[in-house]
Amino acid sequence: MKRSSAFFAFALANAACAAPPTDNPLATPLDRAVDEAAAVYIADACHVGLSIVVRAGQRDHFYNYGSVSRTRAKLPTADSVYELASVTKTFTGALAARALVEGRMTLDADFRAYLPSAYPNLATNGRPISLRTLATHTSGLQRDLPDSDAVMGRHDYDHIGAQLATLNKGFGRTRSLSALHDVTLRATPGASFAYSNIGIRVIGYGLEKVTGMPLARLLARDITHPLAMVDTGFSPSVAIRARLVTPYSRYGHPQPYHDASAGAAYGLYSTPRDMAHYLAWQLDERDPVVARAHALIRGTPAEGEGLIWNIGRDGDARLLWHGGGSFGITSQIALFPDQGEGFVLLANDTCEGSESALKRIAMAIHGAMRRDATLKER
Repeated sequence: MKRSSAFFAFALANAACAAPPTDNPLATPLDRAVDEAAAVYIADACHVGLSIVVRAGQRDHFYNYGSVSRTRAKLPTADSVYELASVTKTFTGALAARALVEGRMTLDADFRAYLPSAYPNLATNGRPISLRTLATHTSGLQRDLPDSDAVMGRHDYDHIGAQLATLNKGFGRTRSLSALHDVTLRATPGASFAYSNIGIRVIGYGLEKVTGMPLARLLARDITHPLAMVDTGFSPSVAIRARLVTPYSRYGHPQPYHDASAGAAYGLYSTPRDMAHYLAWQLDERDPVVARAHALIRGTPAEGEGLIWNIGRDGDARLLWHGGGSFGITSQIALFPDQGEGFVLLANDTCEGSESALKRIAMAIHGAMRRDATLKER
């Protein structure tokens, strides 16, 4: 596929520079560790901009690289607005954890009881969907509603956003709940893993019923307002939208933002500054909601899942993480709760391998801090 002239101009400009634009002062060992970890990523001309939040030693550190756009050289900042993509799911998991702590839901109950009407189709072989199966992508539900398999299968990365927007047009809450009656589970709940955005949206619908509150208001009450996340939400204001970075495909072409159907699965917008508040909260397992969200519900401590979170280990360190990718934004969040370390990485591209690359950056910074404990004190 042909790349745009703007892409090549941007690539040549990057290649001509000894170092990419950055606000990293390179003044401390932590600064230099971040710069070393980010160097390979940002040197690749496919990538555009990168924002990194490091939470360590009760302090937040912000680093930005590249640009918010290929057509104008403007460094992202801690207040630049990104789609969170599937990192949104961790917020939904936190709301579900609160519902568990408050006794409004249970992990293995028939989740259909939490939905606004009867769904006899959401069970097979005598097993209904449950919060456990929905949160671990083992519910048997398809990836999206309406079914996106044909669009996703074409791998048309320049046009997939527009194609999905057309497919999803009109599929807000009411129509989605109606269409959910016609869904057939593709596997017995709990039997096998199959990534499902609609499964996470179903959790959101259940939360709305058991709390009697729309998801956006519930999110504001329980997470964004208490954490002073003033720029985080499903529907950014005009002023907030003015700070949006431009999303790009792997071929360097601008992409649309997600549509309203994304909701609980990948619908949030936020900033690095707001996500620093979220990191601090998610690292505090004295909070029973956070502890419940991080508790293992499938697999093993070395390779398992919590309420949305992937759970694993880096050596003897406990690790939780979740990544995401929208049509032109890639996101990653990684937590080391026992060390009080957390990372958020946001990039305005969906180049091949970007999600894994962002995780590698987080792991590299963590490794540097592990080798030199004084980095946390800077």
